[in-house]
Amino acid sequence: MELRELHPEIKQAYERMREMGQYTTKSDEDTVLITIPIVFHIIHEYGPENISDQQVYRQVEILNEDYMKLNADTTAIVPEFKAIAGKARIQFELARVDPFGECTNGINRYYSHETLIGDDYSKLRPWFRAKYLNVWVVKSMENGVAGYAYFPSAVEGNGFWRDGIIIRHNYISDIGTSSTNNSRALTHEIGHFLGLAHTWGTTNDPGQPVNCTDDDGIEDTPNTIGWTTCDLAGTTCDSELDNVQNYMEYSYCSNMFTEGQVHFMRTILHSETSARKSLWLESNLQQTLSPQLTCLPKPDFHAPSITVCKGDAIQFTNHSWRVEDPQYTWHFPGGTPEYSNDEDPSVSWDSEGWKTVSLTVTGTNGESTKTEESYIYVSPDYVDFHGPRGLTFDDEMDFQYIIDNPEKNEGEWKVLNNVGINGSKGIFLRNVSPYTDPYEFSDEFFYDNRLGGTVDAFITPSFDLSNTSSVQVSFSFSSATNAFDEANMKEELKIYVSKNCGRTWQLRKTISGLDLITNGSGFEDFVPGSSSIWREESFSVSTSPSDHNVRFKFEYTASDYSNNIAIDNIMVGGTLGMDDEQNLLSESVVFPNPAQSGADVFIQISGEGKPLTITLSDAAGRFIGQTSLTVSSDKEEVNLSKIAPLSQGVYFVRLTSGDYERTHKLIVQ
Repeated sequence: MELRELHPEIKQAYERMREMGQYTTKSDEDTVLITIPIVFHIIHEYGPENISDQQVYRQVEILNEDYMKLNADTTAIVPEFKAIAGKARIQFELARVDPFGECTNGINRYYSHETLIGDDYSKLRPWFRAKYLNVWVVKSMENGVAGYAYFPSAVEGNGFWRDGIIIRHNYISDIGTSSTNNSRALTHEIGHFLGLAHTWGTTNDPGQPVNCTDDDGIEDTPNTIGWTTCDLAGTTCDSELDNVQNYMEYSYCSNMFTEGQVHFMRTILHSETSARKSLWLESNLQQTLSPQLTCLPKPDFHAPSITVCKGDAIQFTNHSWRVEDPQYTWHFPGGTPEYSNDEDPSVSWDSEGWKTVSLTVTGTNGESTKTEESYIYVSPDYVDFHGPRGLTFDDEMDFQYIIDNPEKNEGEWKVLNNVGINGSKGIFLRNVSPYTDPYEFSDEFFYDNRLGGTVDAFITPSFDLSNTSSVQVSFSFSSATNAFDEANMKEELKIYVSKNCGRTWQLRKTISGLDLITNGSGFEDFVPGSSSIWREESFSVSTSPSDHNVRFKFEYTASDYSNNIAIDNIMVGGTLGMDDEQNLLSESVVFPNPAQSGADVFIQISGEGKPLTITLSDAAGRFIGQTSLTVSSDKEEVNLSKIAPLSQGVYFVRLTSGDYERTHKLIVQ
């Protein structure tokens, strides 16, 4: 289960472990109980990998049964090995005090796309390894690996940040998303953490005859080629019965360590190597386990999308944790309902704009509230553009872009100067940036300028394409990578289209690998300039007369080696069919714009005899004034200043005629 083939130095590290084991005694193995504080970091995207507290609690029970030789299936140990089945006298306790001195139940939860990667860079926010055994739980790992850990001698010095265990959620305990068959995987990986090799040696490839030339260095474990099946009568290297039931096998019928393995692990725990001895010192246990603090509940929730249409219901899912006998109080300001005590409520809003969501969780251990401002965006009835339109990011349209930064880090799409084509404005995503994360603890400060393993998106303004055919969307992009081979270029740019206010999305384009990298690798902090290489891509979109509100989403998935990316010149083109009402709106003009405070502002409309409603609102979408009229001339001018006073600020002028709408932005200086 350990990725030794990626790190050939691990075998040499294990040889150093062997040497250490040759010079120790068993003086305390029958008397001293070793306690190790343990913390589980659940890395998730609100899927099944976000396992329950109860699943973690059960895993710790299994660990303690295995390392204390209290597991019920010791009765199934074959007679030849019962006499040497070892009791490690090692127990694990979930941490009760975090590195800040605050209460913890030994479980942390982080939302991150790293849960789908499951490598060393997915070991987010480690706690001091001299004080805690860190375990990261993820959804998936490359090549179907269940989990891995390093020998203590392989993570000394600058390798400290790789220390700990990373493992898939369906190999944690025997309940929830896991099974009895998978429940000993963490027992196995902690064996590696405490210096043990596989019974066949230091490779990750059991069942190979060549394994008979290697060994695990433990005297009472028979030499073997290694097992992936449970053949209790199996013999391989020396015509001696193999210890198929050993926890360091792949047989999935494991139920024992040998006495030699127990001696080896306890030897490592007496070593200063990679701070193993520090873990169980009484002074550390006093800091991490002894204080009896009250842990308040941790409210958490999730919605399937960040955008919704007016009046459409959106279902919230409650993911609160660290609470017993919970009661829930939701608050949705302006929503229907505004309050709810349901565990997973459904809510809708009849007003547009960003909405706040709040959840209070009350349990036997107290009460906590989580409030997310600007959490759901309710799309307005009107659209930003009627028919084809180009977005160059130079026309003050920044406020109409919806930014989706689900991990809430500093890397998010931003409209900036000098990042577009020829130094113009563009929209830019920084994936590398010097930053300090106060939650990243280890033996030393771990400086990391990556924002890799994240997914960030921006959503365009809305388009009425109901009268546009042969729609073609094009855009330009410029990007770089820090990967020096194509195998590590795992970045992706995906473009989606939604015709229902972002409730659902259809994938229209994926760009990845060398096709995505226009500027090569090796940049500290890439920023495109006038001499940078830009590439244009396009895709088609089918439309129908019902497509009155269409948005496009640009989603970038970073890899561990990503650099920055910029996008410019998004062009939504097509053939526009036009009837009288739509023509009336498309030819409207607001002038002067920008205007001066106190001066008259006009809108010019073409379309004699057509009904028209003009509505004014401020930058927050609040209603200011409205008038309805029938256009009396081919180019009628309406004084907007007479509808409502226009002081300094930003305004929206919405025109409605029949089934069509158009909105102008007005700036008053």
